[in-house]
Amino acid sequence: MNWLTLVFIFLVPAASAPPPSMYGEILSPNYPQGYPNNVEESWTVSVPPGYGIRIYFTHLDIEPSENCGYDSVQILIGDVVEATLCGQTLGQAGKETAIKYDKYFPSNTLTVTFKSDFSNQQRHTGFAAYYVAVDVNECEEQLEDACSHFCNNYIGGYFCSCPPEYFLHDDNRTCGVNCSGTVYTEWKGEISSPNYPNPYPENSRCEYRIQLEFGYQIVVTFHREDFDIESDDSGDCLYDSLLFKANGRTFGPFCGKSVPNPPKIETQSNTVDIIFETDSGGANKGWKIRYYEEAVPCPNLVLPNSMLEPQQPKYVFKDVVTVLCLEGYEVIEGDVSKRSFRTECRGDGQWSRTKPECQPVTCVPPENVDNAELTFLSGTEKYDYLAEIRYSCRQPYYKMVSTGNGIYSCSADGEWVNSQAGTALPTCAPVCGVSADLSGTKRIFGGTKTSSGMFPWQVFFDNPRGGGALISDEWVLTAAHVVEDDENPTMYAGIRDLNDKRNTNQLVAKKAFVHDKWKRGVPEPRTDYDNDIALIKLETKVELSGKVSPICLPGPGPEYTLEERKIGYISGWGKTEIRDKIRILHMASISVVKMADCQNEKTEIGVSSQYVFSSNMICAGGSGNDSCSGDSGGSFVVRDPHNDTLYFAAGIVSWGPKCGTFGLYTNVRNYLDWIKKTMMENKDT
Repeated sequence: MNWLTLVFIFLVPAASAPPPSMYGEILSPNYPQGYPNNVEESWTVSVPPGYGIRIYFTHLDIEPSENCGYDSVQILIGDVVEATLCGQTLGQAGKETAIKYDKYFPSNTLTVTFKSDFSNQQRHTGFAAYYVAVDVNECEEQLEDACSHFCNNYIGGYFCSCPPEYFLHDDNRTCGVNCSGTVYTEWKGEISSPNYPNPYPENSRCEYRIQLEFGYQIVVTFHREDFDIESDDSGDCLYDSLLFKANGRTFGPFCGKSVPNPPKIETQSNTVDIIFETDSGGANKGWKIRYYEEAVPCPNLVLPNSMLEPQQPKYVFKDVVTVLCLEGYEVIEGDVSKRSFRTECRGDGQWSRTKPECQPVTCVPPENVDNAELTFLSGTEKYDYLAEIRYSCRQPYYKMVSTGNGIYSCSADGEWVNSQAGTALPTCAPVCGVSADLSGTKRIFGGTKTSSGMFPWQVFFDNPRGGGALISDEWVLTAAHVVEDDENPTMYAGIRDLNDKRNTNQLVAKKAFVHDKWKRGVPEPRTDYDNDIALIKLETKVELSGKVSPICLPGPGPEYTLEERKIGYISGWGKTEIRDKIRILHMASISVVKMADCQNEKTEIGVSSQYVFSSNMICAGGSGNDSCSGDSGGSFVVRDPHNDTLYFAAGIVSWGPKCGTFGLYTNVRNYLDWIKKTMMENKDT
């Protein structure tokens, strides 16, 4: 037969904790009858806060067993078993009415639990227990963290109080001191912990502030004898600590008996917050610090190519310095160039200005010099301070006649300066008197053809046919009678063959200057050739070369006076004994003779005695060597007494009674002052 087992489940609402009461009774199941087997029942005892519980048993009859392993009643506080009871506990003197068990518990809540196993050999009646609420004296019990200072008990509770000058924290248990809120504004001072040098208060947080003028930093110093803050065994500041906060930086925490190392804090801030925290224990005397203000320093100002005035090892707030550019350097602001600027150390430790930087002075591009080449000695076109350039005259046709070596440096003033000549530019003057070999001795009148470069100063006048000589790159020396009727003659330089004017220089006259003592408009035949000299200023300077270069003028010294038998050279395209006109430039060598030789020669050939002979003339020729018609204006050149490789214009072909005899030449040395004066006065015209 199959049995259907029915299982009934009763849902009992969970019992909420009973409300607190001042007393109560607890009885085992079926008390005072025998308690059942296999039962477990618990009672929660709760009294108001501020009370403990006294529980006592007036009856106790529970099956005894070792360690109460069968049946028992237990008293628990939380999960901790405070007592386990079983058997029969007798009262005093064996009286059944005496209390079997009596104990006080400081908790206001406990649990009583009764357990029985599956069998009882004898009938046991259980227990009867009672409880009452008993006031707890928290102050006497010395509960942990009850009060940090004064404890005051009352029925059902207690309260804490504090000594004078202390206040009760929000936890209503701990006391602290009112030590926050003080702001120090004096430029120096002392700050110490509360009660210093007596032990500082526990459970406190002291906050102080030092507030000084912007631009000054606060420096805090420590003395060894004024520092004693509680620390843990490892030296860490877990108990009490002193902390400084300044401008986002934290210094500390500090504790123990050793002052910070170094014993000075440069906060780099004009505001410092000081925080001192203590816990509930310790008896240390605390701390005392000193502080003072120090102007905020600015970093060393190092700007290239400059120096500071005044120079100091350290610059601080409100210091004003001048940034002075070194020689040859400048600052550019807009279009203005300056040697310096001012900057001030600000309160934030930064300079008000660090720009602009000193840059090298820049010179303007160097000017070109006529007939010179410009070279940058640095290898590149550089115009900065100390850059160097060199002017080199185009050799061998020009030479430098100004003072200096042609080397110029970009100066601190932005100018190109030579160590000797200053800012004056060099002058490249034509090299004069240089000729190819003039060793030929034959006359022009039937004389020798020249080779290229023998007479580079020779100028050809086309109509009337005549000659002249370059004495610079823009002046031509000739005879007055050649240009008195035509002051704008057609001229050529660098020509040898009159039929080949290629690669020659046609010269254009700008103005002719005939000597003011030359007699103009004298009818032919002219008998007075005194002062037969003229100058022609060219429209543009002629470029010198091996075919075109000037003849030198004589020097003022007596060594340039022509003595008898002095040999010189003449050249031209004039008449020869063979033909009336020649095509190729001819030359001849002649010697200086006495003026009487010219006078006698003219007498012998029947020339009028009215001809004028003066000290402004030189007589030269003889032995069949002479200039002739068409050679007028050309130069009679002689070796320079100081340099036998150079030649100077001693005379100008002027006149003569007959070709092939003696000729008269204007003595150039007598007109040096007029030549120089005329050229100087018309230099820029």
